[in-house]
Amino acid sequence: MPETRILLVEDDADVRGMLETALRGQGYAVDIAATAERARSRLDALRYDLVVADWRLPDGNGLEIADLAADSGAKTILMSGYLFQIPAEKTTRHELLMKPMRPSELIDAIERVLGSARG
Repeated sequence: MPETRILLVEDDADVRGMLETALRGQGYAVDIAATAERARSRLDALRYDLVVADWRLPDGNGLEIADLAADSGAKTILMSGYLFQIPAEKTTRHELLMKPMRPSELIDAIERVLGSARG
């Protein structure tokens, strides 16, 4: 079966690097984007099994990216230290993760979201 392809959208370089390393260590194919614009470009170019997006981005928000990804059939995880600020009715389509988090918490969430879909 093909690799599970994940788009990781995170503007903090340290967090992005840590999560990317953890995901690659689990065998996932990972593309990264530090901005909403770059994430939209990636979503236009490739199909992803999962999109993990930070809510606060320098040029937009991860909720918009997660909604775009969900519309294209991808599973989604929205992460933020400010989840309480997002209206609950806007997040029902997405798995939510509170930051800060350990990489193992993200891996657990990914396994929950993808379930048996992981190849």
